[in-house]
Amino acid sequence: MYTTKTIALICIVLWTLSPGFSARGQNNFSGDTLYLRPLSIDSAIDSIAVELDEVVVQAFNRRQDLVQVPGAISAVGAVLLDRENPVINILPAMQYTPGVFAQQGATNTSRVIIRGTGARVPYATGKIRGYFNNIPLTNTSGITFIEDIDPGVIQSMEIIKGPAPSVYGAGLGGTIVLNALDPKARSTGFTNTTQLGAFGLLRNVSTLDWVREDFASTLVFSHAQREGYRENNEYNRNALTWISQFGLGQNTRITSLFTLSDLKSYIPSSIDSITYADNPTAAAVNWKRTRGYEDGARLLGGINATHNFSRYLTAHLSIFTVWHDEKEMRPFDVFYQERNTLGTRLRIVYNEFLNVQGLELSAGGEAFREYYTHSNHENINAEGIQGEPFSDNKERVNSYNVFLQTDGSFGRLNISGGINVNYIQRDYDDLFNPAPDNLSGTYDYGFIFSPRIAANYQYWQHNALYLSLSHGFAPPSLDETLTPEGLVNPDILPEKSWNLELGFRGKLVDGLFFYDFSLYGMQVHDLLVAQRVAEDAWVGRNAGKSLHRGIESEIHWVLQKARVSSGGFFNELSVRANMTLNDFRFTDFSDRGIEYSGNKIPGMPDQIFFAGVYARTVQRIYVMPSWRYVGSFAMNDANSRFTQPYSTLDVLAGFQPRLGRVNLDLYIRANNLLDKKYASMILVNAPSFG
Repeated sequence: MYTTKTIALICIVLWTLSPGFSARGQNNFSGDTLYLRPLSIDSAIDSIAVELDEVVVQAFNRRQDLVQVPGAISAVGAVLLDRENPVINILPAMQYTPGVFAQQGATNTSRVIIRGTGARVPYATGKIRGYFNNIPLTNTSGITFIEDIDPGVIQSMEIIKGPAPSVYGAGLGGTIVLNALDPKARSTGFTNTTQLGAFGLLRNVSTLDWVREDFASTLVFSHAQREGYRENNEYNRNALTWISQFGLGQNTRITSLFTLSDLKSYIPSSIDSITYADNPTAAAVNWKRTRGYEDGARLLGGINATHNFSRYLTAHLSIFTVWHDEKEMRPFDVFYQERNTLGTRLRIVYNEFLNVQGLELSAGGEAFREYYTHSNHENINAEGIQGEPFSDNKERVNSYNVFLQTDGSFGRLNISGGINVNYIQRDYDDLFNPAPDNLSGTYDYGFIFSPRIAANYQYWQHNALYLSLSHGFAPPSLDETLTPEGLVNPDILPEKSWNLELGFRGKLVDGLFFYDFSLYGMQVHDLLVAQRVAEDAWVGRNAGKSLHRGIESEIHWVLQKARVSSGGFFNELSVRANMTLNDFRFTDFSDRGIEYSGNKIPGMPDQIFFAGVYARTVQRIYVMPSWRYVGSFAMNDANSRFTQPYSTLDVLAGFQPRLGRVNLDLYIRANNLLDKKYASMILVNAPSFG
């Protein structure tokens, strides 16, 4: 929906307490920007060239080189995040991951789709689990929020594609794992980043690091605001994050993370195709009239402890809490919600099981309890004036997740097998309606068993193939268990999936060329249909099956690299590219008497291509153009309307001079340079009201 708006370059003078500073600019929406960012004096410019070193991931419960992992996983590391440098949230960095499609409507509204899962969830990321330093970002309604985490505190990201039962549960479509900054890997000092961009963008991030031999701490305060491209689109967020690491003796390490964010974001909401064509900057008439907004605060806190009982036995214990308080002004009501979650996670690893070398046993689980209160009030004449309440609800949700996993390394062969058992119980109290309309009661979906077996075989040096079979699920929320008459339907079942995949990944050309290629097929049973019965009310029912098939591939090729100037023109020249080809269809699906079997699943493009080049000369001039193509996709279950395919071109160019002890980093970035018009988010099966 955003088109390029050219603005004059803005020169910023940044005063900082650090020994050096840099100038750097970026706008992750559209337009041209210029901003300043400090650099540590210890980070020599000549040493930033990328090498395809060993990439270690740990989202499958075991620290492994990416090449050895028996499953589909993509890693976005610190160097890539630094170059992409997302401004408001981490979503722009997901374009480097095949099989993932991230959409963003309003600044606070996003949808992440993995292998077609979650494409039909309205206005949010659903059926995909998310974690930030072992703290769950998925609530008991199945919604995962990642847009509230400031990208300035994220060190790396791992995305598991497809269900993969583990300590993170067994998400239907996959899991997003965000890793916070590592204080021990930093140095004592203060840095500050200030950014200005198109559509009134202003962002400032201040970071204070304190590192000692046995203690390290990082404190980050960030402020982001934006007027927005559309009407009623203002955004304002403040976030404070504190990360600490320290040791208790030689065998115990403690990591703590606390982040508090305060957000107010106005909502332009959805517009129809005619308004989109004639005036894409417009807000929906009813949302503009009521000045609709979301005003919320969120606290995440967790302490992780790792203790080595012996060289063979290690325990990882986490205690976490999540608090979320939100008010939403909507044309049809005023909505309040508060969530309080307290939980723990335990993982015990024994790596000399039965005295067999290379065999590791992991066991543990996750348990948490969420208190959720929500109420609705009248919005008098839809003018933003709060009236009398018409609902008041309280939910207490207990969630238990237990897993057992065995990993074995036998020469070139790695085998992984395990099972995850999940149980969710929901106690619901209707505090407003008297009998017989009161729906208070206790509901659960029984025990859900999710097995997984996978193997990885290194057939030649750093090249391997992997094969996995896994099961996942997504429980319905309470709202989805309601009938159109407002009664609880006890027959609603969680969606379940079986996923089979085959992949090849490895390194060639002396380790300078990395590739990852995978094929998969995923069958989803008990497909949950969200039927819209009012302007902001959905009910669910199990309607059939769907088949998700696809091909994913990515490459990273370092054509030239150099730690120091060696007489050549380039210090680094590298290429990244990925491809996603999909065929997602309903295999047995009818809704309200209409047969949709054989139709394409709406919301996910059939093709996505991405290619980018990074070049840096010995004169410290660099450029990074990137191109992305998104194919068309169905907008409704009937496949009666499709989006238009589009492609975007983004270009970054910069200069990194060194003035004595001062390092500068000055760049300008223009997104959507070809001024292509496209919708940044589509509401699948969009209805009409009024």
